[in-house]
Amino acid sequence: MKDRIEDINLSIRKISSKASEKEDVVRFDIGQPSFDTPEHVKETAAESTREFQGYSPMMGIDSMRSLIAQEESEKTGLSPQKDEVMVTAGGMGAIFSVFSARLSASDQAVFNDPCWGPYKMISEVNGNNWRQVSYWNSSGELRDEARDAIEDAEMVVVNTPGNPTGRVLSERQAQELAEAASNSDTFLLSDEVYHRLVFDGRHYSPAAYTDDSAVIGSVSKNHAMTGWRLGWVVDDPENLEQYAKVSRSTVACPPRISQYAAEEALKNDKHVARMREEYEERRDILVEYLDDLGWDYRIPEGAIYAFPDVGRDSWEFCMEMIDHGVAMVPGEPMGPESDTHVRICFGSTTKDELRRGMERVQEFCS
Repeated sequence: MKDRIEDINLSIRKISSKASEKEDVVRFDIGQPSFDTPEHVKETAAESTREFQGYSPMMGIDSMRSLIAQEESEKTGLSPQKDEVMVTAGGMGAIFSVFSARLSASDQAVFNDPCWGPYKMISEVNGNNWRQVSYWNSSGELRDEARDAIEDAEMVVVNTPGNPTGRVLSERQAQELAEAASNSDTFLLSDEVYHRLVFDGRHYSPAAYTDDSAVIGSVSKNHAMTGWRLGWVVDDPENLEQYAKVSRSTVACPPRISQYAAEEALKNDKHVARMREEYEERRDILVEYLDDLGWDYRIPEGAIYAFPDVGRDSWEFCMEMIDHGVAMVPGEPMGPESDTHVRICFGSTTKDELRRGMERVQEFCS
């Protein structure tokens, strides 16, 4: 087991560690909002401390589950009931529970290239097999190689809006992926933790087009609550019972105080529109700099990331950029076809910081 754990790729931490050692580094590497948790949410949490703070119900507080069901019902084609919602300790807690309950050591999961690195980390911890393949061709159609991988897998994972690319699936793409999973009797896990942060178009959940699926949600990015560790999974009640066994064996229950805070965030959510507008303005500023640099990239349609191709080894580029006052994440850990890409988080900086950082990048690349 020791060798298996040691093989887990935590090398992105090298970037954060090196950046933390230096002064005046613009941090594009940290994937979290620059906004603080809204004051009315923090005030609600503070007030809740006067109430009972013992263990929460394993599936979550009833009122929290009802609000999440309402939140998910606003997506096209989804209409979950309260008993189809399980509250978890963050979105990662939800993903870990699903992976652990669904996949045996011989089972395989398939991820997009590129993808959010912890999908692979969780698979390694659990000893599952996994495969990574680019889902979409240049025309936005599902590739034959992806169809073959889905057919051979027990689970296919999709993330929309996506980390690290900012891709938002169209309705056709959501349907196409769901159809491929359904035709292969492959379970579909749809990670939708950025679903409120869509700039262009609208959000479509692939889970709406296949019954054998689950949806992951969270308040972390949509409500600037990363440290509160509150997420959820939506699935059939009998499946939730299996996920709950995993969650019970790791974190016991979702944090009660975070649920009270999340309830307030979901009920009074005007802050989301303000944040989304600010993120879109930052996205537009970043796009101007990327165009000037001449890098190949996809314009982010949602989330808080861009993933340009810098045309050279991503690790070397990122390590050198730290010495020039900018921290970014190399693309190589996110997929074998992404080793010349870097992830730039425009959600973690102000507009002025964004401009200052990109001007340093321009100077370095000139």
